[in-house]
Formats: sequence, C-alpha cells, structure tokens
Amino acid sequence: MGSTRAHRALALAAGVVAVTLVAVAAAGATSPTSSSKSGGTITVGMTAGEPDVLDPTLARTFSGREVFLTFCEKLYDLNAKAQIVPQLAAAQPKISKDKLTVTITLRKGIKFNDGTPFNAAAVVKTLQRDQTLPKSARASEISPIDSVTTQGNYTVVIHLKQPYSPLIAQFADRAGMVLSPAQLDKLGDKFATNPICVGPFMYDNRVAGDTITVVKSPYYYNKSKVHLDKIIFKVENDAAAAAAALRAGDLQGLDGIDSTQLQSIKNDSSLRIIKQTSLGYQGITLNIGNKNGLGKAYSSTGTAIATHPDLRKAFEEAIDRKALNKVVFGGTVLPGCTAISPASAWYDPSIKCTPFNPTDAKKLVQQSGLSNPTVHFMVPTGTVGLRQAQFIQAEEKAVGINVVIDSIDFPTSLNRADAGNYETFQIGWSGRVDPDGNIYQFVATSGSQNDSGYSRPKMDILLNNERKATSQGARKTLFRAVQQTILQDRPLIYLYHAVARAGLNKSLTGAQLYPDTLLRVAFAQFK
Repeated sequence: MGSTRAHRALALAAGVVAVTLVAVAAAGATSPTSSSKSGGTITVGMTAGEPDVLDPTLARTFSGREVFLTFCEKLYDLNAKAQIVPQLAAAQPKISKDKLTVTITLRKGIKFNDGTPFNAAAVVKTLQRDQTLPKSARASEISPIDSVTTQGNYTVVIHLKQPYSPLIAQFADRAGMVLSPAQLDKLGDKFATNPICVGPFMYDNRVAGDTITVVKSPYYYNKSKVHLDKIIFKVENDAAAAAAALRAGDLQGLDGIDSTQLQSIKNDSSLRIIKQTSLGYQGITLNIGNKNGLGKAYSSTGTAIATHPDLRKAFEEAIDRKALNKVVFGGTVLPGCTAISPASAWYDPSIKCTPFNPTDAKKLVQQSGLSNPTVHFMVPTGTVGLRQAQFIQAEEKAVGINVVIDSIDFPTSLNRADAGNYETFQIGWSGRVDPDGNIYQFVATSGSQNDSGYSRPKMDILLNNERKATSQGARKTLFRAVQQTILQDRPLIYLYHAVARAGLNKSLTGAQLYPDTLLRVAFAQFK
C-alpha cells in the first residue's frame, strides 16, 4: 500500500506500516561504539511494493523514497524532533519582508557521486527541471516559484509569485533533492537509468521486480561516517516470507512488519523493533474525473462511483474503520478519515468522520436506482493489501455493492492511475510535516498527482489561500475547510494512519527512526 513538516515534535502511537530505510544526514549520524566495525553488506526488505522510476522529479512511491535517501541528499532534512534542518544548505533560508524572495546559502566543498562539484547552478538546473519536465511529480509542490537564480557559486535566490509557506518543507523531501547536472546533460529524461546525486551511497544496479543495490560513495563529504560497503534493497511482497527471511538472517532489516508476524519477531532474541507513527494516511482514491489522463481536461468518467455522489457516500458508510483495524491489522493502526495524522501538530480533532452506517448505505444504494452496482478496486500486489481489500469487499457486499479486486504490481498500478484506467485505487501516502504536502497535489485541479481528476473551484481557492497564509492559525482554519470539503465530495476516502514498525538484526547499531517514519541506516554498522 502506497508515500508536513511542522516545526515541533510529533506524538507517537502504535501501529503498522512499511517504513523507509534511508540515509541519515551526517550531522545526525550516531557515533560508533568501541565494539563496532566497518564494512559489510546489509539486505533490507521493502514491503511497500517495488519502487517506481528512480528519478526524484518523477518518482511517487514510498519505496522509492527509501532508496533515494541513501544517495540523494536534500537542501533540508528533518531531525529527530521533526524540525527542518539544513542538509546541503548551509543555513536556514533568509526570507524577504514581503515573503516573495527566499535566499538559500549552500555548503561548500561538496561533490556529486560522479566527482563533479555541487553548487548553486546545480540547484537551479534541478528546480527548473522539477518545474518543466513532462509528468513531473514535483511541479505542483513548487508551483508558486516564479524563477530561480544564482548569486555567486553558493547562493540560490528563489523568486515567488506569491508567499508560499510550505516551500522549505517541500525542500526537505524530493523537491529538495539536487541532481548532477553532468548526468542530466548526459541522460536527460533517462536519468533514472543511472541516477547521480550527493549521498553517502551511490546507485549501483537494479534488477526489476527484485533488488536495487547502492554502494559506498568515494566522493561523499563525510565518508568517514559511512561504515557499510553496500546496501541491497529487496522487494518483499509476501509478509510471512519477509518475516521468515528476517528471522533467518537473510535480511538484516525489514521496513514493514505485518501484524500477523509481529509476535514472532518480538520473540526472536536476535531481532529488535523500532516504531514511529506515520504523518501520512492509507485509503482509497476514487476516479471521479480522470477520463483522459493525469493533467488533461477532467470530466466525469461515467462510472457508477463517479456519477453518483450518494454511492460514494454509501461506499464509505459501508466500511467499519475500527473493525478494519482489528481484523486486518490486529489493532495496530490508527483509524482516521482525513489526510492529517494525529501525529501531526496540524491535526484538527474537530473534524467529524462519516460514521459507519450500513443501514443508510443500503438505502443510498437502493435510491441510486442501480441494481447491485459493480465497482472495480485496483490493489497493489501484496499479502497485507489484499487482506485489506478482501475485508472491504465483504463490507461493500453487505450493503449491495459488488467489488471486483484487480491485483496489480505497484508501478503498473501507478501508471494505470495516471492514465485514468481505474475506478477505485487502494493507496496511501507516507506523509509530510506540512499538511499541504499531503493534500494539494492530490485534490487541487493542477495537482501533479491528482489521479482522482477532482476539480472544484472552492477547493482550489482554499488551497491557494492556505499556501499564501503566513500564520499557523489562518492555515489551520483553511485546512479545516479543505478537510471538510474532501469529506463531502470524496475524491479520496481516508481509512487510517499507520505506525511504522521496522525489524532489525541486533548486530546492527546506529539505526534511527525519525518522525517522518524514515528509518535511517546508511550510517549504521555491524557490532
């Protein structure tokens, strides 16, 4: 199952979700113990599906973030308290009084993993590519940028069309990853075949459907902090097989533990578990208007679920979130109905969820005039996702909706979603500290991941205003209206907020799990 940054620590709770195993900023690396040693290879199981394209401009998957953050550092990162801190930037940005100019000073003496220098020109080239490359997943994240210029070799000046509060939070994720200009010139839109950025590791190879391998970089500015020689990320779609591989020592890390396997891992004296509440969500995206493909003119797809708002309401009322948590996840997730997690400083408890009401759902189905309506449900391959889909299928059948499960590998399902070739899609988002990163790109008309084809002027006005607002109070009020509008129109139905649980071999030291649910192991080592 599928991938904001507020400046304070987040509440923690228990649950289960795939987590990302990524590089930690050198400043956050833990000091080795006297018994630790350098060298070696670790294999990390990825349970959130195979990553899509390994190009930060285009990528969308949670597993992709897992891999990127071992070899693509960002302008900014998060620390253990969910505060935004400089990574490739040398300091926090300077913002003009009118909030329209943002100046970022960069660190000096850094090289990309091809040996070429990291500088302001590289940042400008990357951001311009993020804005203009066809199908860029970053475009709507940085759409308020008017232009980007350099001021010497190590200062970037960003000129905004309007004040944009989430900008630096966006730069703490994929929009802040800086790509090698030399490699961009060489490969262009084929950058994913051999991606080069700044990072403690560098891309080595990929076996489609199986593994992605990264190796220690000789160019990294703080390579003395990097102890492992190699990290192999292995796709693990079967939860039981993945847990067995961890217990057998074939995996040294597992980025998501299914609730059915949790006890066996807890009972294994050679393993340990780290957990963290997700800032994201898991749910269902409904294709309302994506008839012609992402970013093209949106109009009703003509399906029952798109044409009948009351049928969408019935679909949601048929799902018992609490029972879903208990039956599918063993009580290890946090049921919820919005894009903002209780772990976020932006969480609004005043938002009221659509209650589980199968009686009303049956009535709405009957009133639709459709006899036993059929809804196709696209579900990425994986045992946990299929179990959840089957639970929903049974819930919908009880109110008179026939759900057909279409199980498809994750990259293919994303392509089909972009093309509008689906009715409903079981997918989530790993979350951002600033809620704009959880919402805008999915429900704004111009959103770069608006696979629902949802377009409503009221929503666009609310989202553009929250981006321009400079006070947290004003933005919270606008986000409240945004969430209520989504609950009314249902381009997405949110089901729960997961909690990341990573399983690790105790022979590894230095692994950290931050509030962004990225488990950072690139600076880990064997003891």
